Amino acid sequence: MALAPFFERIYSAIGGHLSVSRDDLAASLEGVTVGVSCGESLSQNDLWIAELTVNLLARLYPRIAITSSKAHASQLKSIASAINPDIEFCDQSTGPLTIGIGSASPMAGLRPSASGWVARLNHANYYKSGPDNPYSAGAAATFATAELFRRIFLSVPPEPEFQISLLDFTKSNGLDAELPASSIGDVLFVAAGAVGNGALWALGCDSKRTGKLTIVDHEKLERSNLQRYVLATFDQAKNRARKVRLGQKALSGSQLIVETEKSTLEAFAADNQGIKTPTVCISVDNIPTRRAAQALLPQLLVNGWTGEQALGASWHIFSREAACLACLYQPHGEGLSQTEQAARALGLSSERASLLWVTRLALSDEDIATAAKKLDVSREALNPWRGKSLGELYTDVVCGAVPISLPVSQRVETVPLAHQSVLAGILMAAELVKRTYPQLDAVAQQEPLVSWDNILSAPPEVWPKPRARERGCICGDHDYQATFRTKWSISA
Repeated sequence: MALAPFFERIYSAIGGHLSVSRDDLAASLEGVTVGVSCGESLSQNDLWIAELTVNLLARLYPRIAITSSKAHASQLKSIASAINPDIEFCDQSTGPLTIGIGSASPMAGLRPSASGWVARLNHANYYKSGPDNPYSAGAAATFATAELFRRIFLSVPPEPEFQISLLDFTKSNGLDAELPASSIGDVLFVAAGAVGNGALWALGCDSKRTGKLTIVDHEKLERSNLQRYVLATFDQAKNRARKVRLGQKALSGSQLIVETEKSTLEAFAADNQGIKTPTVCISVDNIPTRRAAQALLPQLLVNGWTGEQALGASWHIFSREAACLACLYQPHGEGLSQTEQAARALGLSSERASLLWVTRLALSDEDIATAAKKLDVSREALNPWRGKSLGELYTDVVCGAVPISLPVSQRVETVPLAHQSVLAGILMAAELVKRTYPQLDAVAQQEPLVSWDNILSAPPEVWPKPRARERGCICGDHDYQATFRTKWSISA
């Protein structure tokens, strides 16, 4: 058994959440075996839960016990090995650390299931699967892996059993509802990162969805992305596949028409004199692009996001009285510029950091020595960035884009956990489906935002959050509103 080849990224995620040392985390992972136990006859919901559960577990744990029928076990082991080629499979795990799917072993301590729009997590009873729904099934898998994480790293006892309807975030509405066929129309899908991966996974499982999806992302995969990109395999990261290709492949079995653009949203909009697609689905990792997406005035904007310990999704119609997306990211006071953040993180003077950032001059030996001292690492650890720019050093090392054994206290970013990102993406995809089909929109929650504010605690009782418009936001501007109505031929 060996830790995953992307362990440093795992450490930057978990170490940031729990303030655990690298060595202690490695020892904890090497000392635990997690399990997945599947019944003989699995429904489609059960299969989705099993596949996503193993996918998520393989991105963290180096040893998994998979017990199932021969065919199912072979498929699940193949999923895990494609993510971590060094993963170890063993015969059994303890009951509290085993996720049981379908009519599995009575020893399983976590039992996720799905029926219609309702996702469940129980500890003893098996609930028979109901109508197929990849959104609730995917959510059930994330709830199980989230509690398993808390049991292992936070030593919590079994938490209260839980169920939630992704239709309206009550307990049981939509429990027996068949997922209707519908078109999502023409959608600009911006960013195929970790949250986007979760959404694309769910949409790729949904055989009843039609429409056109244009995936926009300019980046290639890095090995560190394997920590939470559920569409990515080790070989794809090794070969630095384009992120848009992951999404295209995930949707290849669906009825959706898929196009890809190797671009940023800003460049795409500039090349096309704005955006003409009525719906934008966005999960970028920066605030300016989210605000830009709202300023481009799509008819419907669906947003998926993660914070340090939070996750959520939101939906926005600009002419609606509720908050627009820009309201959620309205600045309150002036924050540090990226140059100032880099200067503080790397121990450089503001003047030196500004010069290096603007001119893209190569870092000097003195700059490297200063940064190494500030980061509490050896000069040799930063040798790969000798001759590179300040921006590259800051993004790669401090923000955790490139694996390096850096003390968690020096990170400026807490990397979200895999199940955290995936659930945010699934919630985003579910909102896209609901808001583009009037019959679902009419019975769905009317609040613009749903969130789980602390992934290290049990799921909340209340998910929807009402949000009024922010004073001074563009959605309160008469000219913006008039332009929106004209663009989409909406009468005043």
